[in-house]
Amino acid sequence: MTTRRRLSILLYQGTPGIWVGRGIEHDLSAEGRTIGETVRAILRFVDAHSQFDVRRDQPPLAAFSAAPQAYWNAFQAATHVPLAQLGAESPQHWEVSVAIARQRPSVGTARSLGISA
Repeated sequence: MTTRRRLSILLYQGTPGIWVGRGIEHDLSAEGRTIGETVRAILRFVDAHSQFDVRRDQPPLAAFSAAPQAYWNAFQAATHVPLAQLGAESPQHWEVSVAIARQRPSVGTARSLGISA
């Protein structure tokens, strides 16, 4: 893998004391007790899964489609934080951006998405 790939991570507090990190370009997530712990968990996953994919001649994280639009919108509106400030480094061949949202993005209800119960 020689091409740099991009991953944007949206962070928000799921419940008191639990932070959720959600990938935007690749819909993956991790939880942690701190923002830094959550980001590092996602980055370890990205690194390990990318290496796995490359060994099998697959594009890194190809199995993960993009997150729903609500997460993209929340990422744009969130406070962007340098990765180094969180005590983390991008995995090799990845450009990672992090943003912290004030609240969990609302992705709608089943009814608003056209799903019947």
